[in-house]
Amino acid sequence: MAFFSFAAYSAFCYWVIFLDGATVLEGWKSFFLFGWFAASLTAQELKFYVGISWIASLVFLLIATFGGA
Repeated sequence: MAFFSFAAYSAFCYWVIFLDGATVLEGWKSFFLFGWFAASLTAQELKFYVGISWIASLVFLLIATFGGA
């Protein structure tokens, strides 16, 4: 189930980073997905934030899959 969740999140991140998603979400709309701080972020800052969270979620997925105790 974690792989399907990660695949869906990856599709969202791809849309935000590489397609037109950051400009669509820029402004007050980003508040509903990312929190109160995101309402003041520009499109470039949203891309950076989503990219960092995408990498972090990949790390957590790999640790949960291969490094479990």
